[in-house]
Amino acid sequence: FLEKEVTFFDYITEITTSFKEISEKKFIINNSKNNNIIKITRTIEIIFGLRNFIGNANKFANEKITINIITNKKTTKIIINDDGPGFSNDIIDKLGEPYIRSSSKKFFSKAGLGLGTFIGKTLLEKNFATIDFENLDKEQGASVIISWLNEDLKKI
Repeated sequence: FLEKEVTFFDYITEITTSFKEISEKKFIINNSKNNNIIKITRTIEIIFGLRNFIGNANKFANEKITINIITNKKTTKIIINDDGPGFSNDIIDKLGEPYIRSSSKKFFSKAGLGLGTFIGKTLLEKNFATIDFENLDKEQGASVIISWLNEDLKKI
């Protein structure tokens, strides 16, 4: 992708294609609710931020990662869901801070110190995003919701 102006679908497609080369997990991109397609200036900060959260979903997923791109006249959201164990309850409220680690043994082998999440969150927030972390259903996966006001996307 050498275009200067790209859509979020372009970003997500590029990032998931790179993971498909190293992962056997299934990536599903749902673009059906992308009703207000906006092109924004391509930035390394957004690439790194999105790549971090998609990479974490790939690391913790059992079989699949679903990425929903949802837009309307006011907002743009990228929702990254995986079918892994979800976020540990002892750290979910601290996600995005550096140097955090769950005390849960089921997360220990795959978890780091939260630096990638901290850096990814910081880079996206510097580009006007808000990031929320949620568990889907009990023991059924994690969800990262990245949101922008469309008027802020014009500033990128």
